[in-house]
Amino acid sequence: MKRSLLFLSIMLFAFLVPAQETSVENENASDFDVVSGAAVSESYGKKKSLAEQLAGVSDVPSSKRPKAPDSAKVADLNNTDPEANEKNAEILKFGLEEDIAELLDAMTKNKDVRFMNEVYDLFQETKSVSIREKILFFFKTVEDPCLEDYAVMILNDPYEEKTSTVNACFSYIQMAKTKEAVPAVITLLESDNEEYFSGALETLGKIGGSQEALYITEFLERDDLTVAQRQSLVRVLGQLNAVETYDKLVEYAQDADENAFVRMYSAEAIGAMQNPEGQEILAELFESENPNLRQYVIKGIAHYKNKEANDILIQGLKDSHYKVRQEAITAIKENDVKEADEYLIYRAKKDPVQAVKNDSIAALAKLNTSRGNDYLLSQITEKKVPDGQKSRVAKILLEEGRGISEIVELTKETLKDDKRKQLRYALGKEMAKYDNSAFSEVALEFITNKDSTTIGTGLEIWSKGRYSNCNDAVNELADKADLNAKNKNQLAIKAARLLGRDLEKQTEQKENERKAGENTKKM
Repeated sequence: MKRSLLFLSIMLFAFLVPAQETSVENENASDFDVVSGAAVSESYGKKKSLAEQLAGVSDVPSSKRPKAPDSAKVADLNNTDPEANEKNAEILKFGLEEDIAELLDAMTKNKDVRFMNEVYDLFQETKSVSIREKILFFFKTVEDPCLEDYAVMILNDPYEEKTSTVNACFSYIQMAKTKEAVPAVITLLESDNEEYFSGALETLGKIGGSQEALYITEFLERDDLTVAQRQSLVRVLGQLNAVETYDKLVEYAQDADENAFVRMYSAEAIGAMQNPEGQEILAELFESENPNLRQYVIKGIAHYKNKEANDILIQGLKDSHYKVRQEAITAIKENDVKEADEYLIYRAKKDPVQAVKNDSIAALAKLNTSRGNDYLLSQITEKKVPDGQKSRVAKILLEEGRGISEIVELTKETLKDDKRKQLRYALGKEMAKYDNSAFSEVALEFITNKDSTTIGTGLEIWSKGRYSNCNDAVNELADKADLNAKNKNQLAIKAARLLGRDLEKQTEQKENERKAGENTKKM
């Protein structure tokens, strides 16, 4: 009863007293709160800024387990590393932290997807920060979004976490394209903590959209930005590819007094938007004396897949700066500009920079023109071509699945000449990446060679394709595997493991045979 009377008194006071004051002191009732009697803040009723609209606490995605791994990938891994199924599962469950860390590094490198659930369960139970970070990196590498709930939770409240963990979460969110993380990311950009600036900005560039692009243009107007921050903001603005920011980017690109990197990133972004006027602007900017700007103009002009744009790309092949030539080669390869093949052949032969020569070879292989293919095959078959060049060209041709017979013949030549072992090893290593029946004969010649490195490489070639013509030779080698031997035959052990043999049991049998032989001698 007393509380009710008190409430009624307060309400009566609120309605009577302010009304008298407002008639004298506040002619504008909107500046006065009739309930509390307090003056209303000047910002009350004003439209929120984009930062205020977009920042906040992110909704955490639902938890989920890893995706089922690709069966073909699993089968391939079982062929090349059959022992891992039991061994790796045991390490993940029972191993020491350093053993688990080493295994996770290897699994990440090989994209080993056979133990996805085991790694996920380990993440949930481990107390080791370094192991959690390695698992985040593993799932990022195999592109599985099963940990995005954890990553978003960390970005919502990162302040007591290690910087390396927060950065790992930024990187993971970028891979998973987790748009739910936008409010948390913008909140971190708005914070005074500069250690989160780069990671948050990079992440926004991967998961943001038009609204976030407009937010960045507002951010760019701030007076307290460093040069490096402005450069990063414009680069990310280009990644977001929001047409709403086109005019601002043109302004940056055409301003000769603007920071060079800001102009470069703006030029690339203009091209990405593919506005027809943008092509003319970029064509003018290509006349700049700054080679870095010309390089980024090439990046931008590459988005316009037409004759005029291709002409500029071909002009880029003749630029005095090697970075511009390299950028032009990349664009020509990606846009399949076949008419550039003769220019690329010239660059492959004559360019003063080896990296440009190498890029030209790769582009020729991708373009797959008759002129380009003739040149590349000549690098394999002609005797005067150095072995280093042969190795580079063979690698690129194998990636494209061409020149197989010529490369096989070259490999056979190296098997007859021990002076060319380095080329032999290089060719064998590349062949071991592909399952191709054309390699079966070479694989057998490698395995039956006397050189130990050649034999080891031969086993790798065989394990990829499991060529039946090699089975007898591999089994014969594996029969020599003995873990207790004084001088262990590592190649025999490798062969036995590739065959999936029980090495402990085989060793035990050999031990029994040795003992039986000793007993026979004694008798």
